[in-house]
Amino acid sequence: MPQILRRTLLTAPLVLAAGLAHAAPIARWQAYDRRLRQGLSDAAGGDFDDGFEDTLLDLNNLIRERQGVAGLRPDRGLILAARAHAADMAVSGVFDHFTSDGFSAAGRVGLLARDLVGAPGENIAMRRNAAGPVTPDQIMNQWRNSPGHRANLVAAGFTHVGYGVLRQGPRVIAVGAYAEVSARLARPAPLRVRSSDEIAAALSGATPAIGQFSVSEPGGDVLTTTSVAGRPPSVLPPGAWQLRPHLSSGEHRYQVAWGPVFFLG
Repeated sequence: MPQILRRTLLTAPLVLAAGLAHAAPIARWQAYDRRLRQGLSDAAGGDFDDGFEDTLLDLNNLIRERQGVAGLRPDRGLILAARAHAADMAVSGVFDHFTSDGFSAAGRVGLLARDLVGAPGENIAMRRNAAGPVTPDQIMNQWRNSPGHRANLVAAGFTHVGYGVLRQGPRVIAVGAYAEVSARLARPAPLRVRSSDEIAAALSGATPAIGQFSVSEPGGDVLTTTSVAGRPPSVLPPGAWQLRPHLSSGEHRYQVAWGPVFFLG
């Protein structure tokens, strides 16, 4: 099942739902962050297969080359997000883009890809063969023969990917975390901040430069303005927030991307 989160296009005058967005409870997101990182450390009793992951990237780029689409580049933060979700699905038994407690790909990427600004997408697959080990070709063929999954494989807008492959005996759980990387922060953003100013400071030195941003509840679409054209950031209540940079796409036009998740307070 594929999942694509496209960037929202805003035209001037910039109109956002100022004051309507609500912070998510920090404790809930802290628990999810710990759960993801625990999965990365113990692999849910299985093993991450980096060779399998590398082969998926090669196969995906071969498909893209045949379609005349630029190849995907690997991204460490996306690899972490993909592996963490594979391990989380293995533990929970819930095979979906959304966890049983409502967390999505945007939140996972926001927690684990700390320097990435863009639009995430996700493919997932689970397979167990009656005879013989699961191979990268089998997983890639599952995706390429499904219209929605194939759309992610060949989407011209996606620039980077991280594959996470978890082997648990004969079973393989594979996740592809894709992203249209629109900007990079100069350094990984801190997860815990004390003020909106620290969120703004995390954007310093981004490439390309990010002059204004909003925030939303992690994974949410309701935005609140926090910094526009160098004005001091507005005061945000404590909670979990996701950075939503505004990227210029022409005169008086902005695309609202997805950035890191912050715990404020």
